[in-house]
Amino acid sequence: MSLAVPLSSRLAAPVVGVVLIAANLRPSLMGVGPVLKDMQADTGLAPSLLGLLITMPVIAFGAISPLAAPLARRFGLERVLLGAMVLLALGIALRSLPGTAALFGGAALLGAAIAVGNVLVPALIRRDFAERIGVMTSVFVTTLAGVAAVGAGLAVPLEALLGWRAALAVWALPALLAAAWWALLGARLSPTPAPPAAVKAPPRPGALWRSALAWQVSLFMGLQSLAFYVLVAWLPTLLRDAGLSAAAAGSYAFLYQVACLTGSLLAPLLAARAKEQRWHALAASLLSLVGFVGLAGTSPSMAWILLAGLGSGSSLALSLAFFSLRAHDASQTASLSGMAQSVGYSLAALGPVGFGLLHDVSGGWLAPLVALWVLVGVQAWAGWMAGRGRRI
Repeated sequence: MSLAVPLSSRLAAPVVGVVLIAANLRPSLMGVGPVLKDMQADTGLAPSLLGLLITMPVIAFGAISPLAAPLARRFGLERVLLGAMVLLALGIALRSLPGTAALFGGAALLGAAIAVGNVLVPALIRRDFAERIGVMTSVFVTTLAGVAAVGAGLAVPLEALLGWRAALAVWALPALLAAAWWALLGARLSPTPAPPAAVKAPPRPGALWRSALAWQVSLFMGLQSLAFYVLVAWLPTLLRDAGLSAAAAGSYAFLYQVACLTGSLLAPLLAARAKEQRWHALAASLLSLVGFVGLAGTSPSMAWILLAGLGSGSSLALSLAFFSLRAHDASQTASLSGMAQSVGYSLAALGPVGFGLLHDVSGGWLAPLVALWVLVGVQAWAGWMAGRGRRI
């Protein structure tokens, strides 16, 4: 009598695992902005330090991402993802404790944990869902974006009910749930061994950093991240300066997130079926560009917000799909993901700061928007090159 686990059963548990990790990679970050004023009143921190607190997880993404692939090769994907979820719960809890050291230490820990999840989930998809990369990337990115919006939306009600510290600490619970699931998954299922012909030696240290294709994927990842974080940080202020009320600006910012969610759902489903993704990356970049150009008008309309969001969400999903589509196996996917996200989030951390500085120097929004248009144009070129039907 065969005791083999049916394929559907073997895949169902990893799908749930991917969803649980995706659900934990953004809400602990998105909940900070809405409670920032009360946090400042309670802690007495200067605005510059609060800005550093918000940026610290993104800095951790850039610093920690290259370490995730070597850890996965040493200890295995499942164990490292389990450890990341435990570390995430600890970081969230520490951030909620009294004291400035706990606040910043917790932000650094949770940023490191999220960086590991960001890098290794594409490798997990490449290993366990090689024939379903588009579908699973869509599931991953849509869950990530959807729960991020929920995290931002629940921040103020949770703060009113529990206080800002407890409102931030709540997000340790889903991290613990994900850790428990991965502990159970590791005990029940072992990964399906790859055929001998498919097993490849780990990439030589530094080899990816000398690959033109890897740099094109990394540049596409970085520039779309920069544009997204610029819009998240500055869109409400830009819209209010254009004459919209605070309520209308908030509604438009929420609409941008919804459009991002839609783009992230559709783009990988279409792109993964194609032999090349050049036209998909170009179309996503041009959607973003048209939307950003529209924001320079005297009265930005909802149409520009929708186009910008569709382009941003599609670009994010494509950049994550490239990690799997341009690599030969899960190990190389993890290495490429680590490189691209290190470069990408380093650029993303600079984007909102540079955008704000250009606004201050020029006294308006046109100069920073023009700079953003140029960078999105470079993104389009990088996406065209990264979307060619090649592997590293």
